[in-house]
Amino acid sequence: MLELYDIIWRDKEVVGCLEYNTAKKTFHAYMREGAQGNPRGLFGIFKTDTEVDDRRVRAYFDDCVVPKTRQNIDDILKHIGLPYYDQWEIYKHNSGKNVSDYASIRFREAIDTNDFFRPAF
Repeated sequence: MLELYDIIWRDKEVVGCLEYNTAKKTFHAYMREGAQGNPRGLFGIFKTDTEVDDRRVRAYFDDCVVPKTRQNIDDILKHIGLPYYDQWEIYKHNSGKNVSDYASIRFREAIDTNDFFRPAF
């Protein structure tokens, strides 16, 4: 199954789509061409790139989610209702928001397929 999320820039513009393949536990992001700002910079890709692979999505999560080794991590997990550390669940809990960028995510839908979703922007 695929979980689809809109990538939103500055709480206004949908600039891309993030998909999570629940069976394979992989991510894939698609960025809209001509989006305002620099949402591609989130994933460390060039302005001309429109697709982001699992490796780059996970590297982005590393920069925006509290690390597993952080002091008081058990208290943080308890506060957000997680029984164990799961980077993706923490990211979703915060709607993808952090203090160092302008992006957030919003759940769109779940699709009963394992194929990559190709959004039409």
